[in-house]
Amino acid sequence: MRISALLLAGATAFVGLASLSAQSGLGAGSLKVDGLNYESEVQAIYLGDFANARLQPEGNAYAFLLDKYIGAYSRTCAAHLPSNKVEIMASRCVRETVTRNGFGVETNRYCSQSETYGTGRFADPDLLALSKRLESRQAGEILGSILPTQGQAPGASSRRMVDQALAADGDMERLLSQNGCTSPALKRFQANFERFGTGAAPLKLANGATLSSTRGGGNGAAYVPSNYGKMVDALIRENARGWMMNRYMQGSVSNVAVTRKDASGRPLSISARYRFNQLGTLTNGSVTVEYRDGRPVCLYFFDAPNTCRVPSPGVVTAYEKGEYR
Repeated sequence: MRISALLLAGATAFVGLASLSAQSGLGAGSLKVDGLNYESEVQAIYLGDFANARLQPEGNAYAFLLDKYIGAYSRTCAAHLPSNKVEIMASRCVRETVTRNGFGVETNRYCSQSETYGTGRFADPDLLALSKRLESRQAGEILGSILPTQGQAPGASSRRMVDQALAADGDMERLLSQNGCTSPALKRFQANFERFGTGAAPLKLANGATLSSTRGGGNGAAYVPSNYGKMVDALIRENARGWMMNRYMQGSVSNVAVTRKDASGRPLSISARYRFNQLGTLTNGSVTVEYRDGRPVCLYFFDAPNTCRVPSPGVVTAYEKGEYR
């Protein structure tokens, strides 16, 4: 079973480098990315602006996006897979072991035997091999997160992975729906998507467009402090999708304060209070939003003050565009 499926729940035909480099008519806006949570990241990879992609080749966000792309392409664009396509395999439990105490009450249950089976869906072999390598690294990280690390609580790493997996969910389906299976822009994106993960040099557009040059001044603009509450509300709302027990009360953000600013007046830290439902009881909570380079990078909630929860990349992109003015 794939890591993203455990945490919550495509590939296209190979196009030679020479033909991709020779494609004409591609511009910064040729790839349609509106509405993606990872809009900025996908756009940067398409442009070949790897330095500003906000992803790490070995990082969980990239791994989840790659996994989702492979899955979405296998379902939507199966007819356009390369001739050397390979079947996507998965594992399932075929035998469970259950232990009980002297009173016959179950005390433990685990899978003692699993099997690998073919899903009937296929993928580009190079993309799938890259995804499997990243999946193995993620499995090791989940195991390692059981123990506290550098002052963080047990499971902190897994909670951040949940944030990233939730953000990636649905993005690649939307990307394929908006661009189609065979568009030159999508082919360029896939080529750069793979090159990013393997450490190869990016393919750039003829005009050398970068992420910042396509933003029309939105990136790093001055934002109206009175609307930080709207942004914090959106950040909590998106993060709450991964909460196990508590339920966030949308619109309950209050006492918003910029506690630290940089030399240009942009926030470095914002504090706020909010309300949530805890097993039927309305409860108050607090959160601190930490910034870096003019954008939110961590959410620290009162019940896990040392755990950096990953802000929704979609909310961050909207903030940079000035949508919380």
